[in-house]
Amino acid sequence: MNRIYFPLIDCMLVELKDRFSSQTLSLLKSISTVYPESVNFLNNDDVSEFSQHTNADTNALKNEFVVIKPLIQSKTITNVIDFLNELIPLREAFPQTMRMIKNAITMPVSQVTCERSFSKMKIIKSYLRNSMSDQRLSDLTVLAIERDFEVDFEQVIDKFSVNHKNSRILLR
Repeated sequence: MNRIYFPLIDCMLVELKDRFSSQTLSLLKSISTVYPESVNFLNNDDVSEFSQHTNADTNALKNEFVVIKPLIQSKTITNVIDFLNELIPLREAFPQTMRMIKNAITMPVSQVTCERSFSKMKIIKSYLRNSMSDQRLSDLTVLAIERDFEVDFEQVIDKFSVNHKNSRILLR
């Protein structure tokens, strides 16, 4: 039991430390400055990390936050989409904030896709299938991740028959 338990606990601790490192938490705190449901909403002190991560102008972003605060104070904005919709007519006045909101909205989606890809790859390439080529692994991973596309079996059969004219295969 110790041969399994301790390595498993060690692996879990390493993953938790990687996911919740001080740099990651600082970045998440910085992202939360554009989420109205956050305590850090439009907080100038916490905006630097994410603006540096996205190569935005931090000083311009802080100035935009100062101007935006009184503009939205009387409005009921409950989430980041409402905040975005409120700023769309004023997008030319607040380009850094618009950029930050768009990055903050799209970042979680890009992370999920990446996580899902590696998760599927671990399932496909197991210890028993370790000799699989990179191209085959890539093809199988794409098939596993993008399951919601249609396959035209008639077209596949026709292409196979063109490529293998001399083969005698009974297709059932």
